[in-house]
Amino acid sequence: MIDEIFDRQYQSGRNELNAGLDRLFATIGREVSKSLAAVHRFEWNAPWARNVTPSKDVG
Repeated sequence: MIDEIFDRQYQSGRNELNAGLDRLFATIGREVSKSLAAVHRFEWNAPWARNVTPSKDVG
């Protein structure tokens, strides 16, 4: 009987731990994804990266 109660509590604790780790890694993954998307937008929408033709009025 004691072994069954211990096992039930142990399994319940493991399920809570696994759910918590799942939430943790999902949150970290979402934040990393948002950060990488922001860096990607920053790199591709950089105003200094636009091709500017040099003026012909030199000299």
